Amino acid sequence: MVKKMMDQEDKKHWYDGKIYNYLIDPATKDTRKIISSLIEDNASVIDIGCGTGSLVFYLSDKCKYVMGVELSKKMIEYSNSIKEEKIISNVKFIHGNAEQISELTNERFDYAVFSLSLHEMKSESRVRTLEEIKKVTDRIIIYDYLVKNNTSFRGALNSIVEFLAGKDHFYNYKTFQKENGIFGLLENNEFKIEKTIIDKESYAAVKARWK
Repeated sequence: MVKKMMDQEDKKHWYDGKIYNYLIDPATKDTRKIISSLIEDNASVIDIGCGTGSLVFYLSDKCKYVMGVELSKKMIEYSNSIKEEKIISNVKFIHGNAEQISELTNERFDYAVFSLSLHEMKSESRVRTLEEIKKVTDRIIIYDYLVKNNTSFRGALNSIVEFLAGKDHFYNYKTFQKENGIFGLLENNEFKIEKTIIDKESYAAVKARWK
């Protein structure tokens, strides 16, 4: 059950919505496949930082229910337009802050997924978000940058891309790296790693369970 919406901040980027769908989503096709491979059929999933809903729609073919949460109203509006166009009934999109997830929904899920969203958050927000996630699921999947490759050519390219996304975005990315990325977050927030997939030597998908 989705709770009554409170006033939420609106995260805005010039590329939100259709532009993101055409410029960024095609490059994440393999990412969606990797994440899907870590999820059993008929599972329920909440996708944190769902963007245009590309992963939500991809998972809808194998999952019984998928909810997407996103801080950008424009992204949510775009996702809902695709949902209506394709008449997909087992997905839902919510505009809201993942730090307040237990105030947005009463539902529990088999998995929470973070696909390239944690590195965009402030350090303290990442911690609060993971604490909130424990209230709606015991298992999470994180797909994000590998810290150990940040001095490689690919790592340098990633840094340039993050820098171009804006000053605050880049600062959050750098703190994510400094705090040992995915593995630092999981260890510090009492999650036990179940499986790791290294993707293209610059990213990793990690399935973990709350201890």
